[in-house]
Amino acid sequence: MDMMSHDDMIRRQRVLAEFGEFAVACDDLYEVLDKACRLISEALDAPLAKIVEIEHSNGSARVVAGVGWQDGVVGEATVSLSDRSSESYAIEHGAPLVTRDIAHETRFVFPHFLEKAGVVAMVNIPIFLPGKKPYGLLQVDDTRPRNFDDVDIECLKTYGAILGPVIDRLHKAHSLRDALDRNRRLMSELQHRVKNNLATLAALVRVRERQTDSQAARDELRFVADRMDTLHLVHERLYSSGEIDRIELGGYLQKLLENLLQLQRDDGKSVTSEIEVEEVDVAADLATPLGLIVNEFVTNSFKYAFNDRAGRLNLSLSRVDDGYVEVVLADNGPGLQKAMNATPVSGTGMSLIEGLAQQLGATPDWECDAEGACLRLIIPLQ
Repeated sequence: MDMMSHDDMIRRQRVLAEFGEFAVACDDLYEVLDKACRLISEALDAPLAKIVEIEHSNGSARVVAGVGWQDGVVGEATVSLSDRSSESYAIEHGAPLVTRDIAHETRFVFPHFLEKAGVVAMVNIPIFLPGKKPYGLLQVDDTRPRNFDDVDIECLKTYGAILGPVIDRLHKAHSLRDALDRNRRLMSELQHRVKNNLATLAALVRVRERQTDSQAARDELRFVADRMDTLHLVHERLYSSGEIDRIELGGYLQKLLENLLQLQRDDGKSVTSEIEVEEVDVAADLATPLGLIVNEFVTNSFKYAFNDRAGRLNLSLSRVDDGYVEVVLADNGPGLQKAMNATPVSGTGMSLIEGLAQQLGATPDWECDAEGACLRLIIPLQ
């Protein structure tokens, strides 16, 4: 073969650099392998190139990528890894193997699809993953007798050296995606079960509430059931959205308040609402304590502000400074201090709100500019 020209050397270096950039950026293994075959075919001016992957279960290797082959080869054809295959020899010795003319090669038996494609010469380049674990081979085939020279071999060895770590990276990325998908499915199923279990428990508590003679006991049972409903709604929205740890906070708070008001309307109480919420995606861990705060505020409003009259509840959610949201809850009752003076208060609800706000990294502000009771929270999203 004639000495390679300077222009040919530059062309090969350009093609190699192009492949390196592509292999680093691409997340699809078979796109990388296909690109390698096409660029190698171009760089070595060979009509055929392929990559075979070892199938350890049946002692063969499958053609997983290639260029120039007829239909039915790439993705389907296999080569034996018997003692008389050139592929086994190259892998066992960990070195390139050139066959100038397979018609005169007596050491090895070649697969029939090579003969059908008119292959005369070929070169095997083993591909090893980190730790010297064999992955398969990079093979260049020619329909003319050809003695692949040292420059050709070194070029192909460079491709093989690049492919090994890239294949290993993409195998691991694929395994991680599979594991993540499995975990998402399991978490989704868990959310579904938790949602159903909470709904069942809340229903049982409400049955017990209706069967209880004591008004104080009925109130406490209703509080418990309402809190269960709040938790149930979080899991319901997570499950319906397909997310495992994110929830759209505005829609969740609006739905929660509407549900709580409907329960009170079922008891004959007339309360309206004014809701202004922005769409804000947050972690589910934030939505749960905030939902319980809303539940406690609404419960206290009905108990102390709307005990014997109609009323109105306001809810707003908005982004404020970067990384924070503001939540404001208000009623048009007599005001927090007057309500507490008029009706004995256990303090349990207030203490719970304080504790949940602390969990959110917020400090309750009860001095809002509102006609009745008002609670403002500035909550960090991180």
